[in-house]
Amino acid sequence: MNFNIIFDYPFWIVLLCLLCGLLYSALLYYKNIKDGFSKVLRWMLAVFRLIAVTIMALLLLAPLIEKMIQQVEEPIIVFLQDNSASILLANDSTYFMNNYIPGMHGFIESLESEHNTRLYKFGESFREAEDIDFSDRVTNMSEIFRELDARYSNRNLGAVIVAGDGIHNRGINPIYAASNVTYPVYTIALGDTVPQRDLIVKQVNHNRITYLGNRFPVEVVVEAIESRGMTSRLTINRNGEELFGENISFTTDHHIETITLQLEADQAGMQQYQAAITPIENEVSLENNERDFFIDVIDGRQQILILASSPHPDVGAIKQSLEDNDHYDVDAALISEFNGSLEAYDLVILHQLPSSQHPAAAIFDQAAANQSSLLIIIGSQTNIAALNELQSALEVQPRSQELVETLPEFNRAFTLFTMQEQSINLFDALPPLFSPFAAYRQGPGANVLLYQKIGQVVTEQPLILFAQSGQNRTGIITGEGLWRWRLNNFLRNGNHMAFDEMLSRMVQYLALQEDRSRFRVQADNLVYENESVLFEAELYNASFELVNEPEVQLFITNEEGVDFPYILGRTANAYRLDAGSFPSGYYSWEARVVLGGESFTDEGIFTVRSLDLEGLQTIADHNLLFQLAENTDAAMFHAGQWEELHNHILARDDVRPRLYSHKEFVEIINLKLLFFIILVLLSVEWFVRKRSGSY
Repeated sequence: MNFNIIFDYPFWIVLLCLLCGLLYSALLYYKNIKDGFSKVLRWMLAVFRLIAVTIMALLLLAPLIEKMIQQVEEPIIVFLQDNSASILLANDSTYFMNNYIPGMHGFIESLESEHNTRLYKFGESFREAEDIDFSDRVTNMSEIFRELDARYSNRNLGAVIVAGDGIHNRGINPIYAASNVTYPVYTIALGDTVPQRDLIVKQVNHNRITYLGNRFPVEVVVEAIESRGMTSRLTINRNGEELFGENISFTTDHHIETITLQLEADQAGMQQYQAAITPIENEVSLENNERDFFIDVIDGRQQILILASSPHPDVGAIKQSLEDNDHYDVDAALISEFNGSLEAYDLVILHQLPSSQHPAAAIFDQAAANQSSLLIIIGSQTNIAALNELQSALEVQPRSQELVETLPEFNRAFTLFTMQEQSINLFDALPPLFSPFAAYRQGPGANVLLYQKIGQVVTEQPLILFAQSGQNRTGIITGEGLWRWRLNNFLRNGNHMAFDEMLSRMVQYLALQEDRSRFRVQADNLVYENESVLFEAELYNASFELVNEPEVQLFITNEEGVDFPYILGRTANAYRLDAGSFPSGYYSWEARVVLGGESFTDEGIFTVRSLDLEGLQTIADHNLLFQLAENTDAAMFHAGQWEELHNHILARDDVRPRLYSHKEFVEIINLKLLFFIILVLLSVEWFVRKRSGSY
């Protein structure tokens, strides 16, 4: 260990401290004859006083001692044991309990004679391996590298040994998680790579929402392992009622089949379904034979009204296109014959309105009052001046009474909704619409879907644009002749899919109504039994401002009808509740609140699944373990190869002690030795002077 003394002052200050001690000593003892000291004794006392005063003066300068400290750290070997239940699904499960664990502890003891060793286990979490019982129901292998980085950063981590079966069902792929590690990762391959008989509902593909009365598609992917020549039955159930059933015969040892079916949305609300495959003889795991899925069945389609100034083929083309979509109910009428209310409609399509014969001001007023969206189609009969007064999305300044042919040019920067490539490609081949020859000035916040292309010149004049003012959305098509687009689509492709898709995206954006309910509660529909059930709620006053003064009650009911009451906690301006974990089963909930004398409720359901993800995959993934070791310049070994693993680690040149050096600064005034030196010097001087009769 080396050290230096550091002063924050120039060196001459140190000499000044020595001079102070010298002057103090000289004044006290120079030619001091009256005390009767001998010459030797006087010089000795003078030196004592010189040293003591000099040291005390130096201490006033607050000097530091800089020490260079060197430490030797032995390499650390970390052993990580997979504690998941999938280890015991192997045929030789008794070996792991009776032979493997004692062998593992013996191997670790052999390493301790040369290295520092640490033993951890992983699965549901990374923790000290007080006991290993292979009971974890989840495996998160990626977590081990985050934990090692947190615990052993800047330490001499010589090597890591991961013993497991390579199965992981939480977190990211461990190959990616270990991509930046600087230490070798040895692996011990456990588990069984021999396929065992098992049926698995591997995946269920479905829409998240559908509409009441519709039939919706469901795809179920079934996997059968080592089940050649056997037969099972796939069923779809809801509340114990079988809605679909089909027998499946397995023709190969690794049989994968996708079953496509249609279910009817005959009940509104959040519906829970279960896809299940009937077990067969000697299955290794039954936990993966079923899978729950949820579909929100919306009661009511979007209501569309088409109002026209006069009969026109555009009206028929739009109506037929929208009626082919199950999400829309479409009514069409001439404005002269319409005397109803717009309150029931989500979107009103106005074809060449307002016109000279039909100002349609009342229609615009009703749409604004009912927050109904508008899609305006401009044509030869449109009263442009009246249109400019009734809306602010687009101002049209006619230059003549003529109409010009305008081709569509797609705006690649449009972001309000996406268009399929088939519709975008269609724009290049469509015939022109007939638009007013005019200057167009877009309102604030307008988004252009199609620009006008006149001949070969692409202009900045909009052909189709959208704008929003408050809650009201407006779309404007600045030309008539949409029926030609639909007919052209059929002539080229033999169907109307591209045109219908384009119109459907436009109508979907305009007709989509924001959730205006004043009390909303959100919760996950599917959780596992080790996870907390979380609820978040929002309450709005009549001005749609978030409030959270009233108390929100929540009642959770299990399958036996037992209620569990809760009170939601308040956040900054909303509510939140962590209801904790629940046993596996099916639950319903209802939330209630009273604001200003008005009662609000919301309800839903959720399922708590047994947490046994280890049963979903039963074949060990030794290839992952091999790749993990290969990528870190290590090697994979099998259970029982303790001596080979030990020798491989000992042979490494990079697993060796590491020398660390670091500087340490200590204030000299904190050194107790200096205190005792000063104390001894002054005490001896005082004792000698007193003994000699001096003061």
